[in-house]
Amino acid sequence: MSPIDKVFWLRIGFAVLAGIVAGALGFLSNNPQAFRGIGIGFLLYFITYLIARFSLGKRIPPSESRKLVTTGMGGYVFMFLLVWILYNTFMYQQFAGEQGQ
Repeated sequence: MSPIDKVFWLRIGFAVLAGIVAGALGFLSNNPQAFRGIGIGFLLYFITYLIARFSLGKRIPPSESRKLVTTGMGGYVFMFLLVWILYNTFMYQQFAGEQGQ
């Protein structure tokens, strides 16, 4: 697996983690501070950049160093939002079920 592929899969894994953390910290749809969950996503994306730069950056030619920032960006955003929305949906469904009883 090439270093760029490792960066992609690192970002996908961190996107899942970011979605779960954003939901678990209470940034759900019924919370007025829900927009702060986006900050969690940005923070963990930046952490993936640091991990990629310091652990895999030596194996990537200088001409492709920009790929450390852009590789997996779209996948990260979509996976983060998917997991966060699914977490929100399951938690909201649980709360709605408790209120309906």
